[in-house]
Amino acid sequence: MVIEPLLPTASRTRATRRVAIGDVIVGGDTIPVIAGPCAVEAGYGAHAEAVKQAGASALRGCVLKPRTHADSFQGIGAAGLPLIDRAREATGLPVLSEPLEPGDIAMLDGHADALLIGARSMHNTPLLRAAGRSRLPVVLKRGMSATYDEWLAAAGYITAEGNADVILCERGIRTFETATRNTLDVSAVAVLRDRTDLPIAVDPSHAAGKATWVPALASAAVAAGADALLIECHPDPQRSVCDAAQAVTPQVLARIVRATASIAPLIRSVQLDSMASCRSAIDAVDDVLIQLLEQRAAVVEVVQRGKTAAGLPRRDRRREREIVARLHALAPRLGEQRVRRLVEVIINECVDAAREAADGPDVEKVVA
Repeated sequence: MVIEPLLPTASRTRATRRVAIGDVIVGGDTIPVIAGPCAVEAGYGAHAEAVKQAGASALRGCVLKPRTHADSFQGIGAAGLPLIDRAREATGLPVLSEPLEPGDIAMLDGHADALLIGARSMHNTPLLRAAGRSRLPVVLKRGMSATYDEWLAAAGYITAEGNADVILCERGIRTFETATRNTLDVSAVAVLRDRTDLPIAVDPSHAAGKATWVPALASAAVAAGADALLIECHPDPQRSVCDAAQAVTPQVLARIVRATASIAPLIRSVQLDSMASCRSAIDAVDDVLIQLLEQRAAVVEVVQRGKTAAGLPRRDRRREREIVARLHALAPRLGEQRVRRLVEVIINECVDAAREAADGPDVEKVVA
């Protein structure tokens, strides 16, 4: 059985290919968040632990960095590999790392769980072929001026070597706008849904160039149907050795992860083909429900304060009957009686929570 998404997204002519990075599935029922500092640096182990605690599914672990200027930080190279190894062991999270030339892939072998081909390397066909021969999963970023066809053609160099585990990554393109570092092309997610079965990730960090804009772009990407997110995160962004302005804190990352998990059940089809998949689907829906009920309780608290100030009764039965009728139309499987009982419980609990917030808990209820 397949549960269709509540919100419409672009459809594929074929099922999305599932690509495993370690034990993390990209293109499945959930939306993994791959996060970490722009580059591996001193303290990377602590950075990785902070990312894990924030809810990330995998780590950015780049020891090599292609930079615009020759005198910019280029990464710590092979010296960073022990840091990656310790972070993988301590967190249990797989690592994504970027080679700059074919020879770098051998250096990363055994240390990285997937390869990242950066925007500057999208047209580096020897590197693409070598990545294909590596048999490691490959995250292929779109070049800053590449068309969709050029991007897919670059992926073809990898798959031509027999490696089908390719994830496309939109990271923003160069346009006339200079306020952002790049312009995030959210339409890429919808268009490529119709052109390929490859999973599609989005990197809102490199598109925004400014940390405060990253959460909004991440939400837009997930709502459009992205299969994964790549986000730069640093416990102390201003001390990051590169791209400090676009790195979010672990606290912000945690909010992005929660929002991503909340949106996912609304925009993804769920294949209920096993007890495990059913339980995962229930957990995802329950997480959304409880967060929405928390928001409802907050709104009711404001309403109740207004009613008290105006001398109005706490309950409006006519309004409650309208709510039941409206929600019954949205949930025919539950039936009118169940919807009525559920609404009654929700209203009672929200009103009681608002009263307790204003007056303190009901002593009789506590004693009972």
